[in-house]
This record gives sequence, structure tokens and C-alpha cells, in this order.
Amino acid sequence: MCLFTVNPFPHTILFMTKSPFCANWFTMGRTPRLVFGVGARTSVVGLLREAEIARVGIVTGASSLRQSAAWKELLNALADAGIAWCDFALRGEPGPAFVDETVQGLREANAQAVIAIGGGSPLDAAKAAAAGFFLEGSIREYLEGVGSRSPDGRTLPVYALPTTAGTGTEATKNAVLSEIGPSGFKKSLRHDNYIARVAIIDPELAVGCPGMVTAASGMDAITQLIEPYVSTAAQPFTDALAESGLMWAGRCLERAVADGTDLEARSGMAYAAYLSGICLANAGLGVVHGAASPAGAAVEIPHGVFCGTLLAASVRLTVERLDESDPAHAAALQKYARAGVLLSGRDRGSVAANCAGLIDELERLTEAIGIPRLGGYGFTADIARAVATRTDGKNHPLVLDQESIEQLLLSRL
Repeated sequence: MCLFTVNPFPHTILFMTKSPFCANWFTMGRTPRLVFGVGARTSVVGLLREAEIARVGIVTGASSLRQSAAWKELLNALADAGIAWCDFALRGEPGPAFVDETVQGLREANAQAVIAIGGGSPLDAAKAAAAGFFLEGSIREYLEGVGSRSPDGRTLPVYALPTTAGTGTEATKNAVLSEIGPSGFKKSLRHDNYIARVAIIDPELAVGCPGMVTAASGMDAITQLIEPYVSTAAQPFTDALAESGLMWAGRCLERAVADGTDLEARSGMAYAAYLSGICLANAGLGVVHGAASPAGAAVEIPHGVFCGTLLAASVRLTVERLDESDPAHAAALQKYARAGVLLSGRDRGSVAANCAGLIDELERLTEAIGIPRLGGYGFTADIARAVATRTDGKNHPLVLDQESIEQLLLSRL
């Protein structure tokens, strides 16, 4: 994929009259300005100068990026442009304490923007800190389901440079923060204005990403393409994006895991992950992500591992229980079948065969790229039961009861 840019989609409300593909109105949220392609990272300083920004905060992960040539390249370019910076290194997943500390640092530096570089965690932390710059008190007070205050939408502009292809958070309006433990949480800070000003997606930034992180991130992206595609809130726009993303993920994920220097594979996965972020933001998610939040609050497990290890099992359970005599269920089965064709690159000739093909491909892929089971992260039957009680099926095409969700989790211990 070559270098290209896409201007932001404005927040749009479309009304569709009854037609074969959509009988209801739907909305599409704003998207960032997109700069995509190998070498795209070099555009960030020019974009800052274009916006007359002279002071920035930088949020990154704690290790690999800071030892890379790309990190030195960025700091040298900022210095040459006369742009001052302060930087913050996140270790692990972001919690309110890290965000609050970062907010204080941004205020002391009188920052005008935030550069976010890393996987989903640094990007979430950066988005939360950019918003927290304008909020009173701890960011914890503004988290959905945790605090009692509502964010007002003010934010420093965020320039997001993902180094993994998975979460798609560079395209979403929320930032996920967590605290792990018996009374822990994994909740979002959310507002339409919290979408990054620019998403700068340079597949070369992912070249040093370890194979296991590439695998888990990629399975997260696939989950975030399939769940919105079959969602009860799906719509033609996101369907088109999901189909494109699934095709590229099917072509590229195994290649990216096997050879991290394969820039075509890295590009395909970066593109799929970005589309997955737009899809989830506009069409919602399903039972896998519904369980991921309480699971991530209970034990320290990479989000992509959790989603990746459950995806095939959740699709199998859902397909087995969908009733093709129900029009809504039949439509979901057709979409699962289409996803099977796109992901595997093979049409098996019927809805039933292609649904089976999707399950087979997801199970094969899970094993081929080495996605671990839940038990390796301290997940137990008791934790599975507790997570099942707190799982929101969200927009899943089939309502699953607590016992079914618990059995789903137990099947991957």
C-alpha cells in the first residue's frame, strides 16, 4: 500500500428510505484525518507546524519505541522545527493514576497538543490525558460506570501514531482505562470530540513488534471486524469497511506474524485495524468484547489475547444457535458466511458451508499464530463465572444467557 491521506469524515446523519439493503436511518461519527503509508510518521512535525503548535506532550510505551531509530528521528525533527516537548512513558495498561500524572505534566509544560505513539494502551492514555487537561479532579470521576461526572468534550488535539495493528483506537472516540483486582474495572472515557485530530499510520513503525503481539493485535482487529459486521446495529457503510478489512486481514495476518519485516503484510493489517476502529465505533461490538472488559478488570491479560482466544468459540456457539427461520438470524448467518469467504479467500458454495468455513479458518488461525488459552493468565472457573455475570452482550446477533457465556469462557481455559 502506498502513502495516501484521507480527510476526516464529518459527523453525519443519513436517512435511508426502505430498500433491499437498509430500512432504517443510521449515523456515522467523525473520523480523524488519515495519513497512511510507509514513511507517514515523518509528516507529524509538518502537521504540527501547519497548526502552529509549538509545545507538545508525547505519550509512548515504556520500552521498545524509545530504543528505536524512529524515536530519535522524531525528537530530532521536533528540535529542528523548534517545537518543545515533554514525554511520558506508560508501563502496562493505562489507569487513572498514570493519566492524572500525565495531565499534570502537560499543564506544567503548557502543552498545545499530544503525540500518541504505541499500541492501544499509550494511545488510550494520551487521549484521556488530552481530555483531562481541561477537566477538574481525577479522570476516574469521568469514566463510564465508575465516576459521576460527564466530560465536556474539550481536548488538546491528539496526533495518533499506532505501532501495532489491533485496537483501532486511533479511529475511536473513547479511551479505555483500567484498574486490575477484585474490585477492578475496565471502563471508557467517551465523547464525540475525543477522536484524534490526525491518525498517522506508518506500517514501518510495527516492524519491531514481537510476533506474539502482532498475532494478538491482529486477532483483536479481526474480532472488531466480525462483531460489528454481524451486529444488530450494523449498517451499509460499516459493512463495506468490515468486508474490506476482513479481506486484507485474511491475506496478511499470518504473513505479518511469520515475518515482521514484510511491509505489505504490515500495511494490510494496519489498514484492517484502522477500519475495525471505525466499524466498532459506529456499529458496536458483541459478546467477546462484552466479556473482555470485566475479564481485563479481573486479571492481567492482553486484550488481544482474550479476544483472539474466544473468537472462534464464540462464532461457533452463535452459528449453532441461530435459527435460519428467523429473518434477523438468517441475515446474521449470511454475514458470517460472507466473512468466511473474505477471511479464507474461498467460497464453499452455501451459507452453511461458508459459516463452517469461517469457524474452521478462525480455529486454524488461532492455533497457527499461537494465541494462548485463558488458563495461562490465571483465569479460573471462579473468574469465568464472575466475568459471565458482568458480561454485556451488547449488539451480538443472539442473546446468550449467563450460563452460555460461562461455558464459552470455560471452553478456552
